[in-house]
Amino acid sequence: MRHAGPTGLAICLAVAAAPSEVCANRLTFEVWPDSSPDHAVFCSVALNDGWITLVQVTGAGMPNPQPMRWRASQAEVDAVSDSLQAFVGGELGSVDTYVSRLPPAPFLTVTWLTRLDDRLATGLYIQSGLALPAPLSATLTSLGLTRPCGLTARAAE
Repeated sequence: MRHAGPTGLAICLAVAAAPSEVCANRLTFEVWPDSSPDHAVFCSVALNDGWITLVQVTGAGMPNPQPMRWRASQAEVDAVSDSLQAFVGGELGSVDTYVSRLPPAPFLTVTWLTRLDDRLATGLYIQSGLALPAPLSATLTSLGLTRPCGLTARAAE
């Protein structure tokens, strides 16, 4: 099992570089096209009060985080909401983070967080390969992030 220390730290520090607000709607994509940490891509997309905050990090550690923020279009809000609903509703299954093992590369994970009934709901999605399920593919396409987040495959059928 791969140790998540530097990865988690990179995303936490990169998100800290973005505008400081507690966001209750977040999708963090971790894409491993091969086993090299230098080729891994991390994208954290947060939706809060009609604004999208995006942080992209490529490679191990925290080289050149690229935080961006913009007013979300209705299509972007709908796409992020649909992805989160797919997780909450069980269409996309989450795994137990304490007992799950990562598959060999290529693989991707999505850590998700949303507010549900005044409580935070979180989960971890893990899959082999880089072809995203439809709700996640639609979100990245809506945001124009398919290639920057290291995902070039079309949605899995």
